Amino acid sequence: MTNLQHIVECFKFLKIHPQLIIIFVGILLRLPLLLTPLSFGTDAWRQTDTASIAYHFYVNGYNILYPQIFWGGNGPGYVEAEFQLYPFIVSVLYYLLGEQYWLGKFVSLLFSVFAWLLFFPLAQRTLRDNRTATWALLFLVFSPLYLRYSVAFMPEATVMFFYIGALFFFVKWISSSNKPDLVFSSVCTALAILVKPTSIFLGLVFALVVLNTWGGRILRRWEVWFSALIALLPGVAWYWHARNIYLTYGNTFGLLSGGDSKFGSLELWLRPHLYYHLAYLDLKWVLGYGMVYLFFAGAIITIKRRESRFTILGVVTIGLYYLIVSRYTHEEWGIQYHVYMLPFAALAVGLGAGWILDKYRWVGRTGILLTSTGIFFGVTLILFFRMLFSGNDGLYACAGYVRELVPADERIVVSTTSVAFDNGIPNNYQEPQIFFYSRRYGWSLPADWHNVEMLAEYREDGASHFIIYDEELLYGNPSLIDYLNSNAVQVGPGIDDGCAIYRFSLPSE
Repeated sequence: MTNLQHIVECFKFLKIHPQLIIIFVGILLRLPLLLTPLSFGTDAWRQTDTASIAYHFYVNGYNILYPQIFWGGNGPGYVEAEFQLYPFIVSVLYYLLGEQYWLGKFVSLLFSVFAWLLFFPLAQRTLRDNRTATWALLFLVFSPLYLRYSVAFMPEATVMFFYIGALFFFVKWISSSNKPDLVFSSVCTALAILVKPTSIFLGLVFALVVLNTWGGRILRRWEVWFSALIALLPGVAWYWHARNIYLTYGNTFGLLSGGDSKFGSLELWLRPHLYYHLAYLDLKWVLGYGMVYLFFAGAIITIKRRESRFTILGVVTIGLYYLIVSRYTHEEWGIQYHVYMLPFAALAVGLGAGWILDKYRWVGRTGILLTSTGIFFGVTLILFFRMLFSGNDGLYACAGYVRELVPADERIVVSTTSVAFDNGIPNNYQEPQIFFYSRRYGWSLPADWHNVEMLAEYREDGASHFIIYDEELLYGNPSLIDYLNSNAVQVGPGIDDGCAIYRFSLPSE
């Protein structure tokens, strides 16, 4: 074969398999991010909480039924949480290779790649065109939001794999009525709900699609009800167990038993800024600004085409989900809740790109697509470099001093800038970073509990040190300063350096 024939064959490969090129480049882009710290953006505390659970599986035995954290006071730290499949897998890799944080990011990347491999056939079946399906895959792989969470030490990439798997097998079942496909979809849905309970809204997507396809007569088919049981019962059993953990040990991530509330309210729903913020977050993180035109073009097409209505039903359902948990979804620190929009947004973008390719002449479609993708990839690359050059924050350094100055068997109280009650609503205030990096146990003290009584109570329960890093919380509380001056010695770098470590005096001192 001549060199020219080799070149021709290479171009044929690129023409037939652009999807593999997209996935390969997506992997290459993420590889440098595996070695970045766990402290990017608003996700630092979430990543260290997840890493804490993986660490405890690794050092305390692989009991997946009892996840542990560091901020459980003087107890064992068992916590009400989602089913911890992702950190459990990471902890198994720790057993083989030792505790290395990049392994957690690597597991997320693996789940992401598997999700992409499932998404393309999903897009083919939904959009019924390889060209538009390839555009949808391109968008999904390089969306700023997916870039962020495909290498995070968090379960978002894991849930996206099961979520896309559930959608894929469901669409297969819709077209074939093959019962095993429905079972596989239900199993994936069950796993998605176990990993993230908010995935339960998938049931509404499926219900709308089957009613749109078959009408009310679908309710007479036994396999539909059986699949619903498969999807729901594991989650019911797990979250009941998790609630009992909270009732026994008092620690929670705010799932069912207090400690936090994600739900919106009538007052919030009536505020125009809610809808502005929801739209802005999707525009920035999901669509990367550049894909907004393609997304809306595709969404309009799905309304007109009955066979593509699956996409718009998904978009509408996600919008309803945003409102239900709007206390989180309209804030930048709750951006991870927007990952559920990604597959449906990708399908809409694929349809929009196909429409532009069919409607416009060469110059027009080239200009629109180049402008859209140029802006989109620009936003993605900006995020990439921000993540690549992000470093550990001041809490990491403070944790190093705590590990050096506080004996390993002693309990600490760590001040936090979060509040226990946000306008009367329970809020997750725990700050796990100092606990995690110092490998110390104890209590978190929220900003609205900074008083002598609470600190004295924790001291009575066995706390030997108090760590505070925010100047305003200390200097704004004279009674707390007086208490510390009378009952403790500052042994750390000091509050002016972002790390005051107070060692409580012994009774004889």
